[in-house]
Amino acid sequence: MLLPFNLFALPFLASLLACTSAQDEGSKGDPEQATPPASQSTGGDSADPSIQLAQYPGAPLEDRNGHLWFNTVLKGLIRYDGKEFVTFTMADGLPSNGIRDAIEDDDGTLWFGTTGGVSLYDGKTFKTLTDYGDIPVKSTFGQGGDHRDIWDLLKDRHGNWWIATAAGVFRYNGTSFTPFPLPVTAGPGAYEFTPHMVYSIFEDKAGVLWFGTDGAGAVSYDGTDFTPYTAKSNGLCSDRICTIFQDSRGTYWFGTSDGGVSRFDGTTFTTHLRSETHSIHTGWGRFMSIVEDRDANVWFGRCSAGGGVHRYDGKTFRYYSTADGLGPGGVPSIDLDRQGNLWFGTTSGVYRFDGERFVNFTKRG
Repeated sequence: MLLPFNLFALPFLASLLACTSAQDEGSKGDPEQATPPASQSTGGDSADPSIQLAQYPGAPLEDRNGHLWFNTVLKGLIRYDGKEFVTFTMADGLPSNGIRDAIEDDDGTLWFGTTGGVSLYDGKTFKTLTDYGDIPVKSTFGQGGDHRDIWDLLKDRHGNWWIATAAGVFRYNGTSFTPFPLPVTAGPGAYEFTPHMVYSIFEDKAGVLWFGTDGAGAVSYDGTDFTPYTAKSNGLCSDRICTIFQDSRGTYWFGTSDGGVSRFDGTTFTTHLRSETHSIHTGWGRFMSIVEDRDANVWFGRCSAGGGVHRYDGKTFRYYSTADGLGPGGVPSIDLDRQGNLWFGTTSGVYRFDGERFVNFTKRG
């Protein structure tokens, strides 16, 4: 039997609340921040929460039909077909109203990583994948972590499905889930939520898989061998790795929950986007999303002091905030649609970048 939804949602909600709380602290003088954050909202739609899609909406996935699917932390899924919004919740077959990830499969099936399991949508109904053998359901917090508390989904180039959960990594073969133990475990006091939790999974250009853990650093897997990377041994800016990305230049980026961003050239780690002052909510800087646009700019969603986003053009970082149309608060998700438009899920609403400014996307469409 699944645990109550509010218990599953707590870790991710805590992360988003840290994004919101960090905003209240104001800017702390980021050394790579080209423009200081505006102290006030720009007003307009961003000042009216009643017309926002949800309290904590994510950047959308655009499916092959052109429909936009917005994840939320508490309100299920929101689909926009260009004319109207439709909300899907547990009443429609979802295992939870907390959604963290969305992927479209080759056959058009939508996969959703929720705080209560993996859910598939075939265009008509939702189906929850439940075959974990005899693995018992545990509490999300503490030593165990729950295997149905999903943080990330990945389908690799060979067609294998990888599932990042609060209890570690699982592989899915189309029928059942198999645990995939990593050779690292976060020690006491090192993890934010659980010692086995994996925030993210990424496949690089060479087909190597990377796993971002909660307190044990990053781990690469080439199909045969594991290679761990940590702050102490390799120079990562933190061992809590929220997201991993490799850009078109071949550079790796690691967004962390409390240390800013690490850049890896294959040999050396360097630290970027760290706040000058340590925050009780986000340490030296929380970055949960990294995306590259079609012009090879890399974007970083900031959930630490000041909120906003940073753009890296290969040479310098530029900072965008409320002065550029963004609402106040953190940016936990960024995504590209099929036309190359950038979308930002923030703690104050959804925004699309038009090339110069950020436009608030609301219930008005």
